[in-house]
Parts: sequence; C-alpha cells; structure tokens
Amino acid sequence: MKEYILLLIISITFSNCFTQNTENKIDTNEFYFENSKKKWDLQKMVWIKNNDIAIIRLNRYKGDCCGGVPDAKQITAKIVNDTVFYKLNLHRDTNCDSSIGLCGNSIDFVVNIKKKPTYEKFVFIEVNDK
Repeated sequence: MKEYILLLIISITFSNCFTQNTENKIDTNEFYFENSKKKWDLQKMVWIKNNDIAIIRLNRYKGDCCGGVPDAKQITAKIVNDTVFYKLNLHRDTNCDSSIGLCGNSIDFVVNIKKKPTYEKFVFIEVNDK
C-alpha cells in the first residue's frame, strides 16, 4: 500500500510538468521516442542494443483513426532517477468519423547508452492524459 501512495505522490508531482506544455521537450542526445520501424509483432519491453543506442518497444497501440492512437512526435517524457514518466498526449479530431476503420502504431523508446548507462534498470510509467 505504501508503494502505491508513493507512486501516486510522484505521479501528481510530475503531472504538472506534462500538463503545462504539450510540446515534445526531449534532449535528443539522451533519449527520444519513435514510431517503430520493426515488425508489428515484436515482443514489447525487451531491450535491443545497436551501437551507441538501445531500443525498447513500449507498446502496440490500436484504436480509432481520429486520435485514438499515439504518435511518437507528440509524446513527452521526463527521466527521474531510473524512472521514465511519459505522457502520450493524444489529440482527438472532433470532426472525424471514428466509425471508419482502425489504426495502429508501435512506439519505441530510444536511449543513448553512453549518456544513460543504467538504461536496463528503467521503469516506465505512463502518466494519464486527464
């Protein structure tokens, strides 16, 4: 129970960072998000090293094509110790007919191994849009 209370306090504390500005404020020398270039069915939450970077698939998202699926360009994040707090920042198109098909996207987190050598210990917490 204490862990949940601590997690709630941390989430509330950092939620102001995410709600004040929805621009993608990321130091690209350390980490960034990208729409996955790999196969759709790759396992999520497994690190793949490639030279000076490591990539991890956060999730596969499915939803309506009117803003129900996140895009890497709109995601904001902050690293505190070994925890990555990220927010999807979904933007709904109110003039869109959501009954027209489904969309999907896989989001990868890319980190510079030299800048963040403890990347394998990262814990990812999605901060709600509300």
